Amino acid sequence: MRTHQYLRLLLFGLLIASMLGGCNKRGGLQIGDPIPDVTLTDFQGKSMTLPKDLKGKVALIRFWSLDCGFCDKEILLAFESFYQKYKDRGFIPVAINESRVDQADERLKKFKHLTYPMLIDEYSVVAKRFGIIGLPTSFVIDESGIVQDKLTGEAGTDEYEKFFTTVLNKGVFYESGH
Repeated sequence: MRTHQYLRLLLFGLLIASMLGGCNKRGGLQIGDPIPDVTLTDFQGKSMTLPKDLKGKVALIRFWSLDCGFCDKEILLAFESFYQKYKDRGFIPVAINESRVDQADERLKKFKHLTYPMLIDEYSVVAKRFGIIGLPTSFVIDESGIVQDKLTGEAGTDEYEKFFTTVLNKGVFYESGH
């Protein structure tokens, strides 16, 4: 009888150890990981291949969805300002909508004037390859396609600017007004 109790205790301990070991698994792409090779199209049907089409640029890649209640859609408009301000220095934002979108959806009108890539991942295939588990999720990618920073959730415009300019400036932190 005593052996039976020890065996149950041992099995219970192994179960707990295996569950705790599962908690240490990495969730998606991490700092230092290369981004996967993927091809997506934009709202006009033009395709873009990552990281190939970003080579030599610092990119801010944002996964979002038009239907996401947690995603600040206005930040996408701020990304246009960032793009115009920093594109001559090699910066490009890339927004990836992780859902099907009806081209006639009225909510898309406010994004028609944006000049940076707005890509569609209608079946979340690319999001899965990046390991996205919640929206919004953003990555800063260096000129070689390596993840330099990651943000799950939202931030303000100043935080986003600091987020990518640190990589753009080769480690020099962004200072407001510079």
